[in-house]
Amino acid sequence: MPHDDHPLASYVLRVNGTDRPVTDAWIGESLLYVLRERLGLAGAKDGCSQGECGACNVQVDGRLVASCLVPAVTAAGNEVRTVEGLAQDGRPSDVQRALARCGAVQCGFCVPGMAMTVHNLLEGNPAPTELETRQALCGNLCRCSGYRGVVDAVKEVVAEREAYDEDDEDGEADPPRIPHQAGPGAGGVNPSAFGVTGPGDQPQDQPYDQSHGQDGGQA
Repeated sequence: MPHDDHPLASYVLRVNGTDRPVTDAWIGESLLYVLRERLGLAGAKDGCSQGECGACNVQVDGRLVASCLVPAVTAAGNEVRTVEGLAQDGRPSDVQRALARCGAVQCGFCVPGMAMTVHNLLEGNPAPTELETRQALCGNLCRCSGYRGVVDAVKEVVAEREAYDEDDEDGEADPPRIPHQAGPGAGGVNPSAFGVTGPGDQPQDQPYDQSHGQDGGQA
């Protein structure tokens, strides 16, 4: 039997709440490639292909990942959320609107990954300090507008959500959802992709950034 150096697989990715079939795909294709080239979700960007820039950030089962480093087939059976899935009732999320208002959007290349990082941060920490925000953003590189606008946007969102919770006297705010963190060694290729059943199912923060003004465009 001839050896196949490029095995193919068919699987289903659950992306933004919808099952998306992927057929006859090389098992080495990254999640970023599949999202952009096979599923037409071009929000995540290919900035470095090395997991260093944050432009391709998405969530897999509530965990922020660099999709350029994740083999897409290993995400089969998991919940994938991309920047396209952040909108609420067809309207950009409060984070996306705040990023636009605060001038965090300029060329637009890095901001989808920024938005995913901020959403992930606020889901685990609904009221981060400025230092915690900067620490969360340390994996997102930006060469245009800088980070001041992003930090300001986080502060705006936190203030808006707190004000909304105070006005909501009839109900209690939902507890923050803590992003799932996979344990060491977790993951691997889902056997269903091949039609096989598995055996059982920093110091004090410094003001490095200077404000660049409200020159950001719409997201």
